[in-house]
Amino acid sequence: GYEGRLGGYRYKENDYFGELSLLHKAPRLASVVVTSPMAKLVSMDNSSFKRLLGPLEPLLERNKEKY
Repeated sequence: GYEGRLGGYRYKENDYFGELSLLHKAPRLASVVVTSPMAKLVSMDNSSFKRLLGPLEPLLERNKEKY
């Protein structure tokens, strides 16, 4: 299983990931394993990300220090 390989960050309700990849138009540097049957996933391409969340770029850049 994945339990022995889990590391890094454990996401909680309403957390997000992948935004740095979209901000910098770069491949993701990590994998995500879902362990909850209640999880919901939203996926978007770069143009949708920019259109919907573009105004939040400064906030997302500032939050990258959490990683």
